[in-house]
Amino acid sequence: MNPMPVVMYLMGLEAEHGLLTELGFAKRPHPEGIGSSLYLREEALLHSTGLWYRGVLYHRPRERFYRAPIPPYPPAVHPEAEPLDFAEGLAHFLPFLKAYEDAVAQLRGEGRERFLRRLPPGARRHLKDWKALFAGGTYAQAS
Repeated sequence: MNPMPVVMYLMGLEAEHGLLTELGFAKRPHPEGIGSSLYLREEALLHSTGLWYRGVLYHRPRERFYRAPIPPYPPAVHPEAEPLDFAEGLAHFLPFLKAYEDAVAQLRGEGRERFLRRLPPGARRHLKDWKALFAGGTYAQAS
């Protein structure tokens, strides 16, 4: 199960539409000028190539989780980062991801259905996993 490509795509859309700042993230330029901006919130950091939460990094290019300090910021991975079993990394992220989805649903007043219909192929193949992760919630349902 790997819902993270869908998570990363949706967070990217929210960054593009200014929703991340409404959710308490501060937009900052990448210190090394690499790629997209960083979005920082207490205990979380988002870049187009990774999501870091409480000492664990999801690195999108490798589709892996690492126990890793910050900095360096994504796309870099700390040289002493410890690879984690995918299930362990996902379990670590789960409280953050569920709280994030709840906040998005509350702010938008709607589910994700219209965005999920337009996923790029790389994320679309993981849609089943995303829906399974959030089963029982109203995340994918339209209002």
